Amino acid sequence: MFRILALSFLFCATSLKATDDDMPIIAYKGVPYWQTSEENFRIFRECGFTISLDSYPSIESMVKACRCANKYGIKILGRCPEITSKPTLMANTLKNENGFFGYMMQDEPSVPEIIERQKEIERLITVDSSHVFYINLLSYQRQDWFEKSTQAKTFTEYLKALSATSCQYLSFDYYPITTAGIRPTWYYNLEMVRQESLASGKPFWGFVLSVPHNVPFTPGTYYPTPTLASLRLQVYSNLAYGAQGIQYFTYWTPKPINFEYHDGPISFEGKKTSTYEVVQQMNREVRTIAKLFYGARVLSVHHLGVVPEGTTRQQKMPVNIRSLKIVGKQGAIISQIEKNGLRYLAIVNKSHEENLTVRLRYLNSKPRQLTKQLKAVAVKSTYTVTPGDLLLFRLR
Repeated sequence: MFRILALSFLFCATSLKATDDDMPIIAYKGVPYWQTSEENFRIFRECGFTISLDSYPSIESMVKACRCANKYGIKILGRCPEITSKPTLMANTLKNENGFFGYMMQDEPSVPEIIERQKEIERLITVDSSHVFYINLLSYQRQDWFEKSTQAKTFTEYLKALSATSCQYLSFDYYPITTAGIRPTWYYNLEMVRQESLASGKPFWGFVLSVPHNVPFTPGTYYPTPTLASLRLQVYSNLAYGAQGIQYFTYWTPKPINFEYHDGPISFEGKKTSTYEVVQQMNREVRTIAKLFYGARVLSVHHLGVVPEGTTRQQKMPVNIRSLKIVGKQGAIISQIEKNGLRYLAIVNKSHEENLTVRLRYLNSKPRQLTKQLKAVAVKSTYTVTPGDLLLFRLR
């Protein structure tokens, strides 16, 4: 991801929501400044996004983007040089723009950089305390690389540095699916982020990869072209762990300078690619299913089958379930959720290539399966979950 140069622990109910009670669906590298137009934001909205995140060359270009985006209910999360050179002017100019969501402070910073960004936030917040401040973190993959890049000894230390700022959300990027398989530390990252989210009271946003490119420092390995199954696996794993926003990297394909980017939803030249329709379909699913997950409390997350590093095996049966067995290559995430006094169960197929068989026995007649439209239907004893997909139940 491009390295771009995140209110006190206050939450402003109106500013933290993209549209009404919908979960934010963010495009990191959304509509770029040189392509700002109402038409491009219409196409962006039709793909299912609610927030466009990008950098801009000036305040004027950000204002133009906010006004074009607002025509279609889109918000802008961005930065421009004035964020550091003229913070008072920037905040005064943007704080009353209806299409403005918040300030992008930095991507993938070190701990000392996070501390510096907090100082900048404190200057902005004196003028604008009603918008989001955003910093996105690196993920944990290798200890030597992680320490050098972040100047933190542990992922927990790094996460707590972000929690200590006035950013309202925790955010980190991790792209798990490569041509060499699923990266082994993905679920460890989700576990750590969920724990810090619970400890700090700050919700987290997860990432999904939607632009194929080469994997850094791994010659011959690539992030493949997204499929519906690979997107589902990433989206539903994030939701099962409690993510309160879904971010895509990217919408607009970046210029292939440092990485071999190609076939994001919109090409660098501004044309729809085959990925556009796949992402659009995924977002249609998300906008409905997220109504259950958005604002819900994840009570527990465990695994059956393959138990990745840093995670725990499901031992205790969910409420009103007598037995739960699975057959599948990668196994499943078992997530128990509570919302509005009701208890739910989400089962995610951790393979983006093979089906998962789920066999259940019930203690009573209370459980109901939920369709992807969140309609309650009668339960069955056996289910086939397609690659990367999820199975939902209302337990009581």
